[in-house]
Amino acid sequence: MSGSGTTPLGQDASGALPHGPAKVQGAAPATRSEDRAEADEVGGPDGPGAPDAISGPGTPGVISGPGAVGGPGVISAPGATAGSSATGRPGPTSEPDPTSEPGPTGAISAISATGTTGLPSAAGGVGIIRQLADWASRLDLDEAPERVVAHLKSQILSQLGAARAGYGHPLGQRIRQAYGSPLQDDPKHAVHSLSMATVCLDFDDTAYAGHLSHSTVNVPLTYASSLGLDGPGLLTSVLAANESAARVTAAATLGPFRGQTAGHTHLAGAVAGRLRAENASADTWTHALGMAFSVPTWSLSRGFFSTDAKVLVAAVPVQIGLSACDGARFGLTGPEDVLEHPQGFLHRFADIPLPEEALAGLGTLWHTETFSYKIHPGSAYTSAAVDCAVELHSELAGVGPGDIAEVVVEGSIFTAGLDRIARQHRIGPDSSVAALNFSLPYNVATALLTGSLLPADLAHPAVARPDRWELAARVRTQHDPAFSRHALLATAPLGQALRRAGERAEAWVRAIDARAADALPAARLEPETDFRWATKNLGARVTVRLRDGRELRAERRGAVGAASGAEGIDHAGLARAKFLACGGDPEAAELILRLEELSPEEVRRLVRLALAGLDGPAEGPSTDRPVSTAAQSTLAAQSARSAQATPVTAAGRKDTVMETAVLEEAYAALITAATAAPLDHPASSAGLGERDADWTLAHVALSDRLLASTARQVLSGEAAGLDNGPAMDPKAIEELTSSVGRDVLVELVRRNAAEFVGLIAQTPHNRQATPVTVRLVGDEGEELFSGAVPWGEIVRLRAEEHIPAHSSRLRRIARAPQES
Repeated sequence: MSGSGTTPLGQDASGALPHGPAKVQGAAPATRSEDRAEADEVGGPDGPGAPDAISGPGTPGVISGPGAVGGPGVISAPGATAGSSATGRPGPTSEPDPTSEPGPTGAISAISATGTTGLPSAAGGVGIIRQLADWASRLDLDEAPERVVAHLKSQILSQLGAARAGYGHPLGQRIRQAYGSPLQDDPKHAVHSLSMATVCLDFDDTAYAGHLSHSTVNVPLTYASSLGLDGPGLLTSVLAANESAARVTAAATLGPFRGQTAGHTHLAGAVAGRLRAENASADTWTHALGMAFSVPTWSLSRGFFSTDAKVLVAAVPVQIGLSACDGARFGLTGPEDVLEHPQGFLHRFADIPLPEEALAGLGTLWHTETFSYKIHPGSAYTSAAVDCAVELHSELAGVGPGDIAEVVVEGSIFTAGLDRIARQHRIGPDSSVAALNFSLPYNVATALLTGSLLPADLAHPAVARPDRWELAARVRTQHDPAFSRHALLATAPLGQALRRAGERAEAWVRAIDARAADALPAARLEPETDFRWATKNLGARVTVRLRDGRELRAERRGAVGAASGAEGIDHAGLARAKFLACGGDPEAAELILRLEELSPEEVRRLVRLALAGLDGPAEGPSTDRPVSTAAQSTLAAQSARSAQATPVTAAGRKDTVMETAVLEEAYAALITAATAAPLDHPASSAGLGERDADWTLAHVALSDRLLASTARQVLSGEAAGLDNGPAMDPKAIEELTSSVGRDVLVELVRRNAAEFVGLIAQTPHNRQATPVTVRLVGDEGEELFSGAVPWGEIVRLRAEEHIPAHSSRLRRIARAPQES
C-alpha cells in the first residue's frame, strides 16, 4: 500500500467485489450513505466503530425484531412503506420529517407487547434504567469475585499507560495545550483532556461491549482526590461504571455504532463512575441517566476515520454525562424509560435492540472480566496480524524490504473489512494518527521491519521512513472464512449479542455480508451466563514471500492480551509492562497492586505519581524517547502466563463457598487439548479418531448441562438428582456431532463448563454434604450405579478424575494416526 492507496472503492483488499446488503422481504433494497457505509464496515467492541462488514444493515431499520410479519428480517412497524424504514428513520428514498415522531420498531413493539425478552414489563413495569440504577448504586466491591477485582486493577493500570502514551505523542501534546493537563484542579476539565489523550492512539483496552475505560476509569480517577476516595471506593466506582456502561452498550450492539464510535458508552460510564463515587441515590442515578440518554452523540465517519476529530468521541459524551449528574443532584429530571421507549435510545441506536443485555445476570455475569488488553496502539482488528509480524521479525534478519515479494495477511471479515475501508483513504507519512491506526499495511510493515509497533511509530520521524511505505505497498489482505467463524463463535466482539438476538441475527448479518452470515455458528449456542472464560478470537495469519522463493509464516488464533477463555492471560503482567514501557512510575504500579488497601491520601499520591510529568514538558513515550523494544518484548512474553490461577469467589467470602480452582484447571486442560488442531482443521472429513474426539466433546458438553441443572437444585435447597442417561444417549450425541463442527463443540464445552463452575462458585461450602440421587448408565444404556452421593464428592470426581480422563483421551487421539 502506498500513501495514495490503490484499491478501487467497492472492492476489498483482495480485489473481490464485496457482498452488498441482501434484499430483505418486504423492504426496499438497502443502500448506504458514505457515512453509514464506513461506520458499518469497521468496528465492533474493539474496533474503531461499527464492525467492519458486520454492522447494522445499510439502511437503518431494514431488519426488524420479533413479531415481524413473515419472520425475521421483514419490515413490521405499523405504516412502514417503501420509502421509510421500520424504525421511523429515513429509508433509502425518503427524507426525514423533522415534525413527525418516529414510529416504534418491530422489535420494540413486540417486546413491549409480550414482555418475553426481558423488557421492564417482566419486572412489574420498572424501567431498565431504574433497575440498573437500583443495583449499581448499591454495588459493593465485596460482591465481586477476586478475579473481577484483579481485572479492575489491570484495567486501571493499562489505561494509565494509554494516558501516558497519548500525552507523550505530539497529538497528545496538542490536546494538553488546548484542554489542559489531567492533573488540573477542576475534575470536569481534567477528565475532558484525559479522555482525549487515552483515545487518541487507539491504545485503549476493550470489553465485550465497549471501549469502557475513557469514562469508567477516567472519571473516578479524576474525581478521586476531590471526593477523598480510598482504594476500595475507587475500585467500586470503576466496577459500577464498567457494569453499567457495558450493559447499555451491549443492548445497542447490533446497530450502527460499536467500538470507539459508540459514544453512548460514556454517557453511562460518566454518570455511573461519578455517582457511585459520590454514593448518590438510585433516584439521582435514574434521572441523570435519563437526561444523558435523551441527548446521545452520533459519530460521523467523515471525521472519525481520517482526522483528529476522533479525539472528541469519548470526551463529549463524558461531559454530557457529568452535566446530567450536576442537574440530577439538584432536582432536574430525565425519563427513566428512555432506553426502551418507542421514541427512545434503543429505537434510534439499535437495528436489533437487545434490552435483555442491560439486565441479564446482575451480580453474576461480570462484563468487567471480558476485557482484552492491547500491547500495540491501533485497532484490535489489526492486533493479531501485528503480533504475527513481530514474531516473524527475527526470521527476517538480513532481509531488506526489497527482498520481500509480498506479505499476505489472512484474517476474519473484521480484519478484511477494516483494511477495505482504510484503503479508501489516502494514507501516507502525513496522514492523521487515526488514519495510521487503521492502516493494516503500515502497521504490519512496521512490525516486520522493527519487531514492534510503538506510539513513536505513529509520529515523525519514524512514520516518514520510506522503507516502511515501500513494504506496506506489498501488503495485501485476504478474508479467511475459518477466522471469521472462529471470531463469531467467541464472546466478543459480536458473539454474545448474536446469540442473544437468536434467529433474528442471521437476517441482520446476511443483509450486510453473505460471507459473514455463512460463517455464523449453529443455533444451538445460547447466550453465555458466566463470563469467567470469555473469548475474543480475532486471529490472523501472516505469510511473507521472499523473492528467493522462501515463505515465512506465523499464525495466531487471537491477539496477545485478548480474552482467551479457560487458558486465561496474565493481564496483570501485561498491564504493568505497558504502564512501565510508557514511562510510568514503578511505585504507582505497586500501589495499584494493593489498591483495595489504600487510604484516601495514598490514592491521591497514586494519581499524582501515575500521571506525573503530563502537566509540564512531555515525558513518556514521545518521539524523542521511544518506548524500548525490550519492554515490548516483555509484554509479548507475559501473554503466555495465566492470570486466572486465583480461584473464584467473592473477596472476603472465599471460605464460605465451594472451591473451584481444581475444576477450572481441569477444564482449561480439556479445552487446550480440544483446540490443539489447526484453525482450518477439516472436521467434516475427520477419521475415526477425530469422530471419537467429537463424541467426547459432545458427551462432556451434555454432561455439564446436566450437572449445571443439579447445581441449581443444590444451590436452591431443592431435592437434587443427577441422571447421566441423556449425556450417554448415542442418538443425542450423534445428532449433536453431525449437526455442528468441532469448533462449536468446543464452544459448547466452554460455555456449559463456565455455567457449571459459576454455579459451584456461588454454592455455600456447607452444601457439599447435600445428598444427590444419582443414576449412572454406560454406553449401551445399562445401569452402572444408583444411589445417593454427596454433592461435594460429585464435584471432586468431575475435577480430579472425569475431566482429566477426557483430556488424556483427546491428547491420545491427537497423537494417533487417523483412520480413513
